[in-house]
Amino acid sequence: MFNSEQFPIDTSFVTLSPSLPIAGLLEGLRQCGAACIEAEASLFLFTSGDLPLLEDTPDLPVEEFLKTRPELASTVWIVDEAQTGPDALHDTPAFGSRPVVIRSRSGAVLGYSLPADLIDFLLKSSRQYASYFYSLAETVADAVTVVDRSGKVICWNTPAEEVYGIPKSDIIGRRIGEHFDADSLIIMKILDEGRRIRSTYHRPRPGTHVLINASPILDKDGRIIGGIATEQDITNLVRLNEELSTAGSGRLEVNPDQGDPFAAISGKGEAMGKAIGLARKVAAADNPLLIVGETGVGKEQLAITIHGASRRASAPCLAVNCGAVPAGLLDTELYGYQGGAFTGNVAGSAGKIELADGGTLFIDEIDKLPLDTQAKLYHYMQNRAVVRSGGHAPVAVSTRIIAAAKQDLLPLVERGDFRADLYYALNVITIALPPLRERKEDIPGIIQLYLREYALQYQKPLPHIAPEVMLALMNYDWPGNIRELKNIIERCVILSEDDRITHEHLPKQIQDEQPLDAEFFEGTTVRRDKVLRTNISENEELHLIREALAKTLGNKSAAAKLLGVSRGTLYNKLKEYQLD
Repeated sequence: MFNSEQFPIDTSFVTLSPSLPIAGLLEGLRQCGAACIEAEASLFLFTSGDLPLLEDTPDLPVEEFLKTRPELASTVWIVDEAQTGPDALHDTPAFGSRPVVIRSRSGAVLGYSLPADLIDFLLKSSRQYASYFYSLAETVADAVTVVDRSGKVICWNTPAEEVYGIPKSDIIGRRIGEHFDADSLIIMKILDEGRRIRSTYHRPRPGTHVLINASPILDKDGRIIGGIATEQDITNLVRLNEELSTAGSGRLEVNPDQGDPFAAISGKGEAMGKAIGLARKVAAADNPLLIVGETGVGKEQLAITIHGASRRASAPCLAVNCGAVPAGLLDTELYGYQGGAFTGNVAGSAGKIELADGGTLFIDEIDKLPLDTQAKLYHYMQNRAVVRSGGHAPVAVSTRIIAAAKQDLLPLVERGDFRADLYYALNVITIALPPLRERKEDIPGIIQLYLREYALQYQKPLPHIAPEVMLALMNYDWPGNIRELKNIIERCVILSEDDRITHEHLPKQIQDEQPLDAEFFEGTTVRRDKVLRTNISENEELHLIREALAKTLGNKSAAAKLLGVSRGTLYNKLKEYQLD
């Protein structure tokens, strides 16, 4: 709602008819201090300061008087009652010497204001908006740069000083091209092109890596009057990535087993058997693949296995996760960049598609690939050639693409969030991997597989799984799928003692979700309604304790839960009955 307390508007006035005589106007001014009259398609606002002028006027109708004095018409401002501050004003005319009449867009006269008060209000509002803006610029952690239409810097915050080592005093008021190569500055390009840029990898200076968001600043008529850019410094992240890439080849470990490469993938159910059968058929081909499944179902493992079973097995098998790499770096990660004086690296760097030439590239979470990068990936798949970022010459590459997503991509295509051409190029063969909760029959085999792996890794004897543990693992829903199961088996192997994994070695969420319940009691006389109580005989109590210990294979914590008592109470009972 239009707030007259913020806007300098005086609502103490009376509206009079233009047919009223001058005497009536004088009386209205003496009573209210201000009077508004609409005549001759103009508004006339008189205040008590006009009394000397009107007192010397003959007592004729006001409208007749106003015909001879059109210069007394007031300036009219139209305001939007839903806004406040300078944004509430519409089609502001030039100031006159008369009071300014404030009128709503519906035509109602709201009040008036003196020109001096309006000027003071506009100046204060302008300073307040500037204070808000500069406080915001200093609050954000990213470097903020604002330039006017000519490229002169009007805002340069403290993070910008830290990223570029240029103090505000040396750059504000100067053209940004004095400190940077104008041809390489994105903020200058948006002044010419008028387009927004989001999360784009950029090197404004040699040795400086940023993710930039930039937008043109438009006036109310849509004209570009400046540009604003925020830049997140990712120099340390890029350097760390380069160090890791240098330290290791980035290869995925392909199963060295010379037998059946698919033997390591367990699957007894119909859905998993269908997926493995389809993977066997397509392994020898070179067509793209799309693997769909929830997080942790083994999409990467299947891709590695398909590569290992293909004729490309001796070539690299690389991976990139679109959800783990900043969007602005994905283009460089996939296609590399061309060397040059600006980058400081004459040789440039090859991307993953080029590095995996002759082999396979696994692209996980492809639904998070930006649309412009999707277009380049589709171009590669059609032409078998890549163009490095910043380069022009295509490089012939023969890399098989295996993509993965957590969900079906077709709804994303229908919403316009995923390119249809890339979807249909990838969707030659789609392999759907079921979640672990839908293939419970495979859990024991997977558990044994990881038990052997971690027993070997930690140099421990292969442990046995207590029955209550297997029950808990079979009944758990596994929201993290195979990846979660693998981590829990590793935990259990580390914590296990006496070559045995018991219920207490499981994470708390599984213990709480799957206590030793009635299903575990089948085939015994132990029931929840028959636990240790004060009103049972010693023989019955002794029988219950022995049966609980037998059922839990001597695990006292599990036996105490079965009996509905604390572990301390059970220890006291064991001591009382001299049970070892």
